[in-house]
Amino acid sequence: MLLLTSDIMEFKSKITKLIKCGDNENNFQIMQFEKPKDFSFTSGQFIMVGCADFKLKTNPKLLKWSSFSVASAPFQEYFELCIRIHSTEGLTNHLGKKQAGDELIVKGPFGHFMLNNEFKEIAFIALGTGIAPLISMIRTLLHENDERPITLFYGFRNGECFLYEKELTELTEKHKNFRFYSVASHPGENWTGKKGFVQDLIKDTDFSSPIKEIHFYLCGIPKAIESINEFLIEQGFEKEKIFFEKW
Repeated sequence: MLLLTSDIMEFKSKITKLIKCGDNENNFQIMQFEKPKDFSFTSGQFIMVGCADFKLKTNPKLLKWSSFSVASAPFQEYFELCIRIHSTEGLTNHLGKKQAGDELIVKGPFGHFMLNNEFKEIAFIALGTGIAPLISMIRTLLHENDERPITLFYGFRNGECFLYEKELTELTEKHKNFRFYSVASHPGENWTGKKGFVQDLIKDTDFSSPIKEIHFYLCGIPKAIESINEFLIEQGFEKEKIFFEKW
């Protein structure tokens, strides 16, 4: 993630809500915490998070910082992060033990992964927690009553890893111009949706606009995002209209 350093704030913020989900191997946490009234950011940007009780191993006087894309939209009164909690010792593992009322240290915003508003139709491709900056963009566009076609393609391991399922379903019911398609790469027995990868979803999708006019925004692990980027170009989508954030 590219760091941009204009109008950066650093402050303490209390956790207000925690939602845990996932399976035995993949643990996720949606975390909401306080946002100062004078803090501003743009959908797609990220913040750095630290804890006063978690320091660098190489220098115990310094905080260990990690970057997380903001999942909440700027109009919402809180920050929301969507985090994969790793089992190995590290900051995400430490965050996974936090409770509502605990305090974090935040600085930001950073990043240049933001919407180019000159699109006729837009498609988002999210993998796992890569949904975070993209759902912020989706929330923003729909809150502003943008009527241009919006599609989300969301890939994850299995149904237990399907983050924001309820909200996404409700958004499709409320906004006629928004639709989403989901796919599980390693589905369990209870999964009744599509199996495979997001490339399979895109092949089967009819877009409203000519393919060279569609803007794509991708977020996920680098290797997969590179593969999807190459796939889109091979399918005839414009390279200059494909934007991505690698995690």
